[in-house]
Amino acid sequence: MNLVFDLSGRLCWFLAVIARLLIGALVLLVVTDVAVRNAGLRPLAWAVNTSEFFLLYITFLAMPWLVRKKGHVFVIFLRVVLPGGARQVLSKIVYLGCIALCLYLGWIALNSLMLAIERGTYEMRTFDIPKWVVFAPMVLAFFLAALEWLRYLLGHDDFYDSDPAETLGH
Repeated sequence: MNLVFDLSGRLCWFLAVIARLLIGALVLLVVTDVAVRNAGLRPLAWAVNTSEFFLLYITFLAMPWLVRKKGHVFVIFLRVVLPGGARQVLSKIVYLGCIALCLYLGWIALNSLMLAIERGTYEMRTFDIPKWVVFAPMVLAFFLAALEWLRYLLGHDDFYDSDPAETLGH
């Protein structure tokens, strides 16, 4: 199982790198589009739609890495008043809930992806792209995030073992 979690971690890291590159490309795209408009030139017709897809991909490609690196927001008010054993039980409940939610949403995204492939549908905007391209990062992200939550559930790491103040902004 350690091999699966190691491979998952490497894939999560790689997807996060892609998300970072997309953030840089998005900044360049927005700056270019604004500069072109302010120069009185014809705006980039495809910029808005491309930005939307970049935001979708950035969100979902970074999600599993955030789970792995404990970068998601969590509230500790209930944990701090509970004794140690109850904290562990609460953690396991949270992990199970996160796994269930990720698997459920991943299943919905996978069904949508398969339906889009089967029907050959397209997302029609300024430019047309196959609709499965919209669902692909969702499927990957939800199933990878579920795997990361499973890693916590099985005790390979603890999502709550760090002080939230230490990771503020990371």
